[in-house]
Amino acid sequence: MKFFEGITAGKIIEILLLLLLFLILIVIIRLLVNRLKFVLREKVSQQTLAILNRFILWTFIFLYVIIVLTYLGVNLTGLLAVGGFASIIIGFATQKVVGNFIAGLFLIIERPIKLGQSVRVDNVSGIVEEIRFLATIIRSFEGEFIRIPNEQVFTSVIINLTENVARRVDFVVGIRYADDFDKAQKVILNFLDIQPFVLAVPQPEVFVEQLASSSVNVHMRFWCPTEKWYATKNNLLIQIKNELEKNGIQIPFPQMEVKIHNLKEF
Repeated sequence: MKFFEGITAGKIIEILLLLLLFLILIVIIRLLVNRLKFVLREKVSQQTLAILNRFILWTFIFLYVIIVLTYLGVNLTGLLAVGGFASIIIGFATQKVVGNFIAGLFLIIERPIKLGQSVRVDNVSGIVEEIRFLATIIRSFEGEFIRIPNEQVFTSVIINLTENVARRVDFVVGIRYADDFDKAQKVILNFLDIQPFVLAVPQPEVFVEQLASSSVNVHMRFWCPTEKWYATKNNLLIQIKNELEKNGIQIPFPQMEVKIHNLKEF
């Protein structure tokens, strides 16, 4: 090979300069990676950041070695031919992997979901535990850890349940036809007004949703802080029922009137 035909003092100095340049570039790469890790610290897990660190470092080393060998006159034609053939085979074999990797990068950049948020992706609901380069890990509300390929996450409809600071609660309660709706509306609004986690803005709404067969269905709509949504939704419905009954407004049972015609005695 051309490089090994004669090693002169000038060639040695050239190699030393290339090594010095390599060390300087390594330091610069390290600084850039540390900056990138600082920017992404709240977007991806520490494990994913470590993988990103190694990926960038080894990619740089590989490219630098190829460039230096070419510069020094090493013939890489055969190696590149074998590498090109291998890359075609690997490309077909890893098509899905590459797609998931690119989708993972877009998820990190666009940030439609973040660590610790409650989300719904297709039919999967839960808390985002980790966004890796190939897959996103979601812990379901039942405690299961679910791995979803990033390509599927990126192309799916994502419902983020915690991105907004407030979330709406909807209840429907039936009252008797004999009960006064205006009174029921006032009782409910007064009750909601004193609840610490029910927001005044947007203002709570109480209205008749449906005149059903056995009841007048009253729809309640109000907002609360997102972090208190689940507890508020679970606790207030039974309290509203008790408040209505305390004021003489009953929640009726389904009723059916049966009439029999032409009944003959046997």
